[in-house]
Amino acid sequence: MSLPVLSPLFGWLVGDVKARTILVHGRDQPVGDGFLQAGFFHALRCRFPKSHITFAVSKGGSPYDGSLRAVMAPFIDEVLSDQGFCMEPRQLSPLASRPLGGRQFDLVIDLEKKFWRSLAVKRVRHRIFISASRHFLFSDRWPRQWKNPAHLSDQYMLLLDAIGMPKHLDLPAPDFHDSKCDDFARRLLPDGKVYVGLAPGAGDRGKCWPLDRYYALSRLLLSRNVQPVYLLGPQEKDWVQLVADAVPDALIPAWKDGRMLPEFTCPLQTVALGHRLAAAVTNDCGIAHMLAAAQTPLVTLFGYTNAIKYAPLTPHLKTITAQDYGSKSVSAIPLDAVVAALDDLHVPGIS
Repeated sequence: MSLPVLSPLFGWLVGDVKARTILVHGRDQPVGDGFLQAGFFHALRCRFPKSHITFAVSKGGSPYDGSLRAVMAPFIDEVLSDQGFCMEPRQLSPLASRPLGGRQFDLVIDLEKKFWRSLAVKRVRHRIFISASRHFLFSDRWPRQWKNPAHLSDQYMLLLDAIGMPKHLDLPAPDFHDSKCDDFARRLLPDGKVYVGLAPGAGDRGKCWPLDRYYALSRLLLSRNVQPVYLLGPQEKDWVQLVADAVPDALIPAWKDGRMLPEFTCPLQTVALGHRLAAAVTNDCGIAHMLAAAQTPLVTLFGYTNAIKYAPLTPHLKTITAQDYGSKSVSAIPLDAVVAALDDLHVPGIS
């Protein structure tokens, strides 16, 4: 049996991969995914310190080419946005033009799992293709373990296991700390109070715990002499006045006079606020992953989404799921369960 035939079966045994050029593909990359995927790109660079690493997104842009560019620059050489080469099944046709104008890469890693999208990505000219789609059916190399890890970040790492390359360097992890953002966060949330963040929004409002329960939690916190801090993104603009009217003593630091402060166009500012918070309560949303980057103690609420797969990566985490209450709707989670979880974090000044 020839080496090319053995390679998919025992890819991790056939030696180092020589890859001067690497393409990583993602269908899209919301800002929360940018935080979740940072560890993968760090690990990739540790394995290929001299390679030219390109990240291509089929739909929309990437925070790696915007608000997180400086953080991720040591790990990614090139970001290509809105490439659109796995959006329709017809792109599988051999008559369709090849993605990226026919550019060729030594190694292509696909983060997409839907089989036809992965096959469309495989049309990129390559020497080695890595994909977890259909249990690595289309991949040139397979991982040593077949059990799919529970958390999404570990699923990304399984792709690296399939390549089989050891670390060549032990590089510092991505640093989401920014001193200017820290100074601004300190002015917004000065010393002297205990702050608890509340992130009631999400890109999909079907993930949102009812706003009136956040109000009730705010009032309870105020009764304990704890200051609630609402973290509202641009999609929650219509909630800013609602929150201000319902809980006048709450802080909404990202907003002033109905407008979002320009500093908060960068998610690093939210990370900086996270360093000022004793804890936070969030939905399954991008802000949860920003606060996790600050290692803020979190209570995160899940409805129909998978809490094990999408949990924020912080060591101080309590997750509550609607399934615990016989439902897929996050509204099934009662207020007292959230209060109890917040107390279970044992954060000084809260419980």
